[in-house]
Amino acid sequence: MPQDMDSQLTALLRRLPDWMRRDIAAIDPARRERAEEALHAMLLALIQGTAGSVSGQDG
Repeated sequence: MPQDMDSQLTALLRRLPDWMRRDIAAIDPARRERAEEALHAMLLALIQGTAGSVSGQDG
């Protein structure tokens, strides 16, 4: 993984919203799925080079 991508991934993980952190660990499958889908969108945007367009979203 290129260094720039690594630092961008680290930054993305550091700014995950609290609701996403809680819901990824939730027992309720619907909450987990919502958080997983949101994280997927953030990671996809990072990979595609559009991470700025999803920063700050918290549900």
